Amino acid sequence: MTVLGWPLRNRHVVVVLSLAVLCLGGRALLEMPRQDTPSISIHQALVVAAYPGADVAQVEQQLTRPLESYLFSFTEVDVAKTRSITRNNLTVIIVELHDWVPDMAGFWSRLRLGLSEMKPLSLPATSLGPVVDSDFGDSVALLVGISSPERSYAELRGDLHRIEEALRRVPGMGRIKSLGERREAVYIEADSQRLAEYQVGLPEVVAALELQNRRHYSGQIEVGDLDVPLHPSGPFATVDEVASQVVFRDPVGDRLVRIGDVASVERRLLDPVSHLRINGRDDPGLLLSIEMQPGRNIVEFGEAVDAALVEVGALLAPDLEFTVINDQPAVVDESVTHFVREFFIAVGAVVAVTMLLLPFRVAMIAAMAIPVTIAFTFAMLDVLGVQLHEVSLAALIVVLGMVVDDAIVIADNYLEKLDEGLPHAQAAIRAAGELTVPIFTATIAIVFAFAPLGLMLTGAVGEFILALPITVAVSLLSSFVVAMMLTPLLCQTFIKRGLKDQPASLGARVLDGVQRLYNPVLSVFVRRPALALGVGALSVVAGVGLLGLVKMKFFPAAERAQFVIEVDLPLGSRLAATDRVVQQIEAELARDEIVTDFAAFVGVPAPRVYYSFAPEFPRPSYGMLLVGTPSPEATVERVAHYQAALQGRFPGARINVNSFQQGIPVDAPVEVRLVGPAVDQLRELADQVKAKLVEIPGAQQVRDDFLDGFSLDLDLNMELANREGFTSGSIAQQLMVGFAGVPITEIWEGETSLPLVLRLADPSRANFSALEELMVRSPFGVSHVPLHQLVSFDPVWSPSQIARRNGARTLTVRANPADGVLPSEVLGQLRPALAELDLPPGYFIEIGGEYEGQVETFGEMAGALAASVALIYFVLLFQFRRSGKVALVMVAIPLTFFGAMLGLVITGNPLGFTAAVGLISLVGIVIRNSILLVDHADELQREHTDWSVSDCAIASGQRRLRPIFLTSMAAAVGVLPMILSGSPLW
Repeated sequence: MTVLGWPLRNRHVVVVLSLAVLCLGGRALLEMPRQDTPSISIHQALVVAAYPGADVAQVEQQLTRPLESYLFSFTEVDVAKTRSITRNNLTVIIVELHDWVPDMAGFWSRLRLGLSEMKPLSLPATSLGPVVDSDFGDSVALLVGISSPERSYAELRGDLHRIEEALRRVPGMGRIKSLGERREAVYIEADSQRLAEYQVGLPEVVAALELQNRRHYSGQIEVGDLDVPLHPSGPFATVDEVASQVVFRDPVGDRLVRIGDVASVERRLLDPVSHLRINGRDDPGLLLSIEMQPGRNIVEFGEAVDAALVEVGALLAPDLEFTVINDQPAVVDESVTHFVREFFIAVGAVVAVTMLLLPFRVAMIAAMAIPVTIAFTFAMLDVLGVQLHEVSLAALIVVLGMVVDDAIVIADNYLEKLDEGLPHAQAAIRAAGELTVPIFTATIAIVFAFAPLGLMLTGAVGEFILALPITVAVSLLSSFVVAMMLTPLLCQTFIKRGLKDQPASLGARVLDGVQRLYNPVLSVFVRRPALALGVGALSVVAGVGLLGLVKMKFFPAAERAQFVIEVDLPLGSRLAATDRVVQQIEAELARDEIVTDFAAFVGVPAPRVYYSFAPEFPRPSYGMLLVGTPSPEATVERVAHYQAALQGRFPGARINVNSFQQGIPVDAPVEVRLVGPAVDQLRELADQVKAKLVEIPGAQQVRDDFLDGFSLDLDLNMELANREGFTSGSIAQQLMVGFAGVPITEIWEGETSLPLVLRLADPSRANFSALEELMVRSPFGVSHVPLHQLVSFDPVWSPSQIARRNGARTLTVRANPADGVLPSEVLGQLRPALAELDLPPGYFIEIGGEYEGQVETFGEMAGALAASVALIYFVLLFQFRRSGKVALVMVAIPLTFFGAMLGLVITGNPLGFTAAVGLISLVGIVIRNSILLVDHADELQREHTDWSVSDCAIASGQRRLRPIFLTSMAAAVGVLPMILSGSPLW
């Protein structure tokens, strides 16, 4: 009591401290770092290696498997989640680390060193790499496009460098990348027939270019006391010098053959390996990918970037246009402003309910506790480094109804003490003192209900939700401190009369009406325990029954004014073919008045613009469009529109229109993995699964990741080739130079280099006939032989991509649910067919996609819930000291299930991760109410020894109805703004 009396004796100190807390909290609210969503660590990296000339089987055997074996030797690598894609000439391994790895950057550095050491021992000598890319998981803050109808790529590149220099001065600036650059090159395109006519081969052209353009050390001459270095001229300085280079001299006719005699020499842009366009324009365009340093306020960062762009833009050409494709600072500003607005609306709603149901002065005391508690919470969150984002702000809204509970309960108890005739000071001390233990116990119980979420959930979900238990704990502990220190002082200062002396009000009449309805029902249930137990058991059974009517969805769509359109053609499709499809979609987007902006990425994915967006590995057959809309609501409507408009419109192409999703990144919402050794058997099983999926209504874009492609095998006639002086290597090199094109050397213009690319002219690369008539030159003689005399051509349709997971061949059948269909519904219809599959020995099935993450996370959540129950049990045991009374409190937990499931059925919301968090919140609320009831019943038993247990139970229920009803209404009204906002997340 001495501690509780301190605020009453030191009013001035308490008032000044409260004002200081309000100031600190307001400052924290204005200056705290802001984000759209919590920062998520990506525990992945790509290990990429090339094996030029090898088919998919050779790459798998000689490159992928040795690399996997080495990677799996590290305990940090999560073998079960590490997967690979093997293609002709290339392997890509997506390495996943365990969530417990503390220093990912250190591990990736160690892996790079280890791979460089193992390459000469275990990998083919002609392989390239492996390279570790550990940066692809970083999310970008802004994508800024620059374009101009008048300027060339070279001029835009110069502008881009000036912009980069200006942006690097922005505080908090992270990595800046430029995308879409196309450099110039000098193309030397030879004619195969003219080479043969002049008795010149591609090897001679290569040798002439290399030897002439190579800089050689020439030493120095000693002249007197000086050493004078010698620098002979010779390297190419102009395109004309390249064309004039002699490649052959006929000793008989003394004829000189120059490169210009057998090839065209032209300076132009390098052939594109990807296309990047902004808003469908053909003008040259480049893109800046801008990242922010962690721990910064992204809204302030965005404002600083905008100011820097305006400043540097004034120094550049007036026709240069800036287009912001992904403005994360603006998204965060709108999102946080939206949540803050909802939060203060919720504060107003709670205050309004309190004033409606309580006398004005009592309501004001409860309401005054809210800003102090919230300010205290913001100040502490700022100290702890918790940022403002949708999780921390939503947590504040969730607990808003709870933080006013303590003040309401103490004020209600104070009124009772006044009615009993106690003096104001003594009533204030007794009102808080009697409830210190139950309120503290209830507070700790709710904190422990949430704490395991932050301790037991791992990976991206654990990081995503971590701010929730921290915010809840800080809020509730702040509420307890304010209730114990400030509320008694406010009660003594402003409330002079008990409840009996208060004038009748609307709130009092409402509470009296609720009390009159409640009292007889309470008596019936307490006097008839069998009835009470039966109704309770029926409610649990009914809740389980309603569970069958509730849809399951792990995470909802993200609320973003942006969506993606993916274009996926068969592997092996040329970039031009993919671009034709993308351009048609661009034309439709350009006519759409609702679309605000869009960027096309062909042959390469967009950077990671959202934490759960996993970019594809670059390939010519892939394209995507990043599309902006005015609002999240417009995004939902446009996604549905384009899903219907583009479906089946481009034969042979898979068009995926989707919004960004919360939660763990997945390749497809529905995935069935078939694991086994033989490709043919896996394909047979996959065909059966795909046939079943196609029959399921709502399943679309059914495909798998074992891809076939067309190739041409060249079978060398070894006897004839050896007789003519050819080897398989010499032929392969000439084919590579002729058809792929090889940068031989370069011309330097100041700091800029121009590659000299040698290849055959377009007519010689255009068809199979040109390939057959290609004149190849023997490295040991002067003869030219048509290729068809040395090799036979064998067109084959063979695997061009093999996927592996956990070191084993794994064929994954994927499907996307149609609009309005949940992945769980598709999978539920597919499961009977999977159970009927006749799997040979050594083959098995795994379910991936959303289901895999759901099982993993829900399993962790079940463990977290069990830990919460155990922690709550021990907290209650310390207070009540008897397991029977603890059971009385905890029996309320299963009784929450019916109401929760009924709410989901009525509102049509699915049961997912956030609904499970809501259930935990509900558990905390009912535990608090049960503690207040049982504790007061205990108190009545001690004071009235002649009363029966039933009498104490009834009296406790009747007395605690008012504060429990008030706090429950406050909690319900507190989350009402989120319900009315229609947010799919909360």
